[in-house]
Amino acid sequence: MARPRGRSAAPFRAPPPWWARQAARVIFESGLLTAYPTMRRIVGPEGPQYRGRLDVPHYEARTATVHVTGYDRVVGASVLVDGPTQSPHRYRGGYLCMWEEEDPPAMRWLTSDGLVALLDHVRLHLFREAWWRETGRWSGPQAPHRAAPSKGEAA
Repeated sequence: MARPRGRSAAPFRAPPPWWARQAARVIFESGLLTAYPTMRRIVGPEGPQYRGRLDVPHYEARTATVHVTGYDRVVGASVLVDGPTQSPHRYRGGYLCMWEEEDPPAMRWLTSDGLVALLDHVRLHLFREAWWRETGRWSGPQAPHRAAPSKGEAA
């Protein structure tokens, strides 16, 4: 049987990643330039990162790098900051440990909260770390960690 003449089926094209879709990016970044004017988006082969200076109340400002994960949509993020790394709430490699997945939604960042809310969590965490380095006390709720580093030890 002969194939019908005419239009052939268009080749399948995967949809672009969320950061290449303006609407998705605008929603995720909503309010960023007002709240954190130094933050800049850098798109690399593994997706977007956001980098900029964050003011830490009563302490020195820090440069944060937020690595956003997910292709079709934002599914998570990890955060590195410059400066001291001594903290009972850091993962290996220096990434911030700001909450546990089992924590109630009110105590952690949800991807639907957007980037500004995540950066607000980061600032609070950096304040708590600096306070802990100064006083030896963590100023907020915390989940138990396996083999948490003691003050003065790197995570």
